[in-house]
Amino acid sequence: MLENKDDIFLSRWINGELSAEELRDFKSHPDYPKYQKIKTGIDTLDVRDYDTEKALSSIKSKSNRLTEEKPSSIIKLWPYIAVAASIAIVLSVFLYNPDKSFNTGFGEQLAISLPDGSKMILNAKSTASFDEDNWDTNRTIFLKGEAFFKVKKGEKFTVATDNGKVSVLGTQFNVQSQDKLFEVTCFEGKVSVNNKDILTAGKGYRNIKNKLHENWVFDIQKPSWLTHTSSFRSTPIKYVFKELEEQYRIKIKVNNIDPETIFTGNFPNNNKEVALRTVFSTLDMEFSISQDGRTVNGIRIAE
Repeated sequence: MLENKDDIFLSRWINGELSAEELRDFKSHPDYPKYQKIKTGIDTLDVRDYDTEKALSSIKSKSNRLTEEKPSSIIKLWPYIAVAASIAIVLSVFLYNPDKSFNTGFGEQLAISLPDGSKMILNAKSTASFDEDNWDTNRTIFLKGEAFFKVKKGEKFTVATDNGKVSVLGTQFNVQSQDKLFEVTCFEGKVSVNNKDILTAGKGYRNIKNKLHENWVFDIQKPSWLTHTSSFRSTPIKYVFKELEEQYRIKIKVNNIDPETIFTGNFPNNNKEVALRTVFSTLDMEFSISQDGRTVNGIRIAE
């Protein structure tokens, strides 16, 4: 979760020992709100010192009714009771999770109305979550997969992914975060990508493996997948295959092709046969489908 931090990083944070730069970096981490909730829960605990002398005195006063072993047993049990109580409290903090979470299956889309009236539409095999209780002051969506957003004007709105984040005030945009692919397209207003790249309407951004960084312009009004068509522009074929798998619940097996081969084109998300023929014919390949319809084997056309 915090792979690049030292082993006592969280301890230093709780004790207020982080430098200003470390704290700023930590606050930008997608998991920071969760750590903050845990810390807040722990800070509210009323921890009192245990008066050992008073406890021993109380035990001795009852010695006429207890055997010598019983007071000893009671004293020894205290640390375990304290530990058990502490674990229960900490677990309650962890288990209390106000996040709203949504996910889609193979070939599914899901439209979600956010607390402020903003809209989010998830593409197939995608997951999104947000903290509903703090939405008024922290409009942050945690996304894995692809989603289209129509954001109401207001406080800063952020989409955080494993590959980067997008920040806006009010706009329409699409975000895709898949493996090492991070792609953002702006359809209205203005968006900030990773706090440095600014996109206005009709402009796109892509980053693959944090190495290939490119921008481009387009003239469509909304993502093609909203109308059941997956479109790709100079995209490595492995991401095209993954999209086919997510739309049609299949597994694609292909030999003798470089997964970084560039593909430009589109395929329908409501006709598996046409989609497969469109992609494989572009690659000069044939394909066969297993009897259960779940596996597709790509075959290079003999020259």
